[in-house]
Amino acid sequence: MLKGSSIAIQDYTPDWSNIILYIDGAGSSGQYLRYQNGQLSLLAHARPHIKPEQVSEVQETTYEARDGLNIPTLLTLPNDKALVNLPAIVMPHGGPESYDTIGFDWLAQYFSSQGYLVIQPQFRGSKGFGTDHLLKGRGEWGRKMQDDLTDAVNMLVKEGKVDSKRVCIVGASYGGYAALAGAAFTPDIYRCIVSINGVADIPRMLEGDRRRYGRDHWVVSYWDKVISNGKLDEDHLEKISPINAVQNIKAPVLLIHGERDLVVPFHQSEDMFDEMKDADKQVTFVELEDGNHHLSNPKNRAKALEALDKFLKKTYMT
Repeated sequence: MLKGSSIAIQDYTPDWSNIILYIDGAGSSGQYLRYQNGQLSLLAHARPHIKPEQVSEVQETTYEARDGLNIPTLLTLPNDKALVNLPAIVMPHGGPESYDTIGFDWLAQYFSSQGYLVIQPQFRGSKGFGTDHLLKGRGEWGRKMQDDLTDAVNMLVKEGKVDSKRVCIVGASYGGYAALAGAAFTPDIYRCIVSINGVADIPRMLEGDRRRYGRDHWVVSYWDKVISNGKLDEDHLEKISPINAVQNIKAPVLLIHGERDLVVPFHQSEDMFDEMKDADKQVTFVELEDGNHHLSNPKNRAKALEALDKFLKKTYMT
């Protein structure tokens, strides 16, 4: 009944005769529905000011990475534009052990509304595609996980769907790290870089967690497995930290960070900004007052979008 939608149960009666569902995707920016007696009825719109015709289509596709691994991917297509030589936004998800869904992604939909093809690769290390796909990401920060993003761009350029000279990478949290890693380790791929609450200095992040939780805490053990996969030598972590490869960066960088981020410390972006300024690189830093890790404050979300819009136009992405 709801093909192409993301569906979540919000509430239900004890006998399941009435179920309240939240759906989005497939032409919907979010709706609450009642399921009763085999029928669906509309209760409310989550975003009443966004009409169905304004919601961009999300397509599922798959490509083969350079080592033969299949990478599921979501493409959000700009309305009324042919899928030919488009400017594109690569948008790696956070986590990194997470995944993107076909539901209404406010940031992907925003970019699409501005005429960009949005590419969301479910790179190795993503959840939801089997244990093997998840574990292949262990120890591959800045390496094969980054290659998966590059391979997505190269595939779409080769197919004529993306303009190779107008590709920007935008990410938050781990996605912010991936954006900065793209700037530092594959500097010829991207025209511009946006890191939102992203990690720049992995050793400092891990050391901060060890001080906060203790060296034997599960959080520290988890990060050791995911980021380094047992390679705990300082050299490994230093090499995959974008802050140590600032000299390689060619494209302009926009850093956005909430001052009260309790997941990725504010100093991660602050330090990256200082290093880039010292190296005479093009960098802009937007500090979000009282901002948290998830841009929950509507004013901060609007401020971030305004900064993104200005930055993309300035870098001639449109």
